Amino acid sequence: MASFPKVRFFTSRLAQWLFKTRGYGTKNIPATGPFVVVANHASFLDPYLIGYTSLEREVGFMAKEELFRIPLFGGFIRRCGAFPVKRGSRDQEAIRQFHDFLNSGKPLVIFVEGTRTLDGELQPAKKGSGMLLYNAQVPVIPAYIAGSFHCWPKGKLLPRRGSTSVTYGPAIPLDDLYGENPERPTYAKIAARVMEHIAKLRPAGPASSGAPSSGA
Repeated sequence: MASFPKVRFFTSRLAQWLFKTRGYGTKNIPATGPFVVVANHASFLDPYLIGYTSLEREVGFMAKEELFRIPLFGGFIRRCGAFPVKRGSRDQEAIRQFHDFLNSGKPLVIFVEGTRTLDGELQPAKKGSGMLLYNAQVPVIPAYIAGSFHCWPKGKLLPRRGSTSVTYGPAIPLDDLYGENPERPTYAKIAARVMEHIAKLRPAGPASSGAPSSGA
C-alpha cells in the first residue's frame, strides 16, 4: 500500500523549489471517510500535486497501465497511491480496486478527461467517469490544477520550473442524477456536471497561473 505522506515529506522542498505548489480551498476536503476528487489533467505532475496538497489524506489514483512500465517513474507513482487501468476497455480489475479503495474508507482521484490535454485547455469528461461516480455515490470534490501544463506538458521529456496550484471546490450536488436510471445518458450528465464545476475553479489569469479562481 502506498504512503503519500512519506513521499510528501521527502519531496516537499524539491516541490517548492521547482513548482512553488499551493493548495487552495483545502477546507473542502473531507477530514474522514471516502470521497472522490475529480480533476483536470494536463501533466504527469498532476497526481503528485493532488497528493501534495490534499493535507494528510492518503489518496489513490487510477493511472494508465503503460505508466507503470516506465523505469523509476512507475515505482514512484505506485508509491503515490496509483493503480493501473487499461484505457479504452472495461477493466473489471481496476473497477474492483476503485470500489475496494473507497470501501476501505480512503479517497480516490479521477482525472475525468481520461488523458492529458495537448493545449492546456479543458477537455470533455469521459462517460466512464460518470458511471464510476454513479456506482460509488460518495462525496465528489472538484479540483482544478493550474500551472502543471506549463511545467511539464505532454511530449516534454523533463519538467521545468514554474508555479502550480490545486484549487478544491465544495462537493458537487449529484443526488438528482443518482436518482435516474443507471444508463449512458445519466453517466454523460454526471460527467458534464463534473466538468462544469471543475471549470468554475479555473484561475481568471493565464492557464499557467498558480492563483486561485475568485470563486474558490
